[in-house]
Parts: sequence; structure tokens; C-alpha cells
Amino acid sequence: MELLHPIGRKADDTGFTLLELLFTLGILATLLGLALPGFKELHRNTEMDIHARELAQLLQVARVAAITRNSLVTLCRSAAGDACAGQWQDGILVFADYDGDRRIDADDEVIRYHQFHGFEGEVRWRAFQNRQYLQITPQGFTRYQNGNFTLCPADRNPVFARQLIINRSARVRFAQDGDADGIREDSRGRPLRCS
Repeated sequence: MELLHPIGRKADDTGFTLLELLFTLGILATLLGLALPGFKELHRNTEMDIHARELAQLLQVARVAAITRNSLVTLCRSAAGDACAGQWQDGILVFADYDGDRRIDADDEVIRYHQFHGFEGEVRWRAFQNRQYLQITPQGFTRYQNGNFTLCPADRNPVFARQLIINRSARVRFAQDGDADGIREDSRGRPLRCS
């Protein structure tokens, strides 16, 4: 007498029937469909965090350069890396601005040029006196320009927005979600907006 497996196969048969395989694939597809939106959100959050941290690191490089060179250092928006022109999301130029005129002259020294690779969105700088550049003094302070950089994704969803808040001493802190509503707040406690 042959022993049968509970599904109706012989005990010594190996492998899966077509019905078992389709059933397993159906379960896997369902689980993947449920998990995929969470993975997309995690990926977007991670991507925005990376760009915000790159910008924070760039600000730290500029501050250290100003102190070590005993010179005024300027950060400005730059599309090509050779002059201050364009949008912040195009790139940021950091240079020792020995004469303080916010332009790269023959005597000035380029410290770093940063582009936001893979970033599709907008970077905004808001500061006291609404200047579209940031200068750091040889003492490591901003030149009367405390403010913030806001990074907004292309779809303008504030859930994925990031903000770096820069104080007078050129120290950077990241905007946090203090009320746990999924949107970070600026230095005044207002939700970030990407309009």
C-alpha cells in the first residue's frame, strides 16, 4: 500500500504542483503590493535626508574654511561652478572671498562646488535682509545672515520637505516634527510649506 501525502501526492515525490506554485506567487504578490508604498516613502525620506546632510556638511566646510583661512567665505547659488548665478538647486559654490564682493575674482579661491545629484526639487534660502548668498566671517559667524535652507521635493509634498536652520554663529540644526503630524516645523514652530 502506498502512503499518500496530505495533498494527494506520493510521499517520495519532490517539487510543487502548478496550483501550489500559483498560490504561493499570489501570496507573494499581495504582500509585495502592501509593502511597496512603504518602501517608496522610506526611499523618498532617505533621499531627502541625504541631500539635507550634504548641505549641512557643505556649511560646515565653509565655516571651517573661513576660520582656517582667516578670510570671509561666501556661499552662493551657481549653475556652472564658476560664478554666482542660477538657482540653489543647480549648485552651491563656496569660495574664499578675500575682498568681500561676493564675486569670484582672480585673487579669490574656490573651496568647493556642490551639486545636488539626483535631486529633483527646489532649494530655497531665506535670510535676514533677503540676500541670496551667505557669508561667513573669519571668526566663524554669519555676516548678519541667520536664516534657513528649505529643500522641497518636485511634487511639493511638505511631508518630505527638509529645513536647515542656521543661527548667527553659523551653527546648523535640522527642523524637527515636534507635534508628530508628519510635517517638520520651522524655527518659529510653523509647518514647513513647499508652495
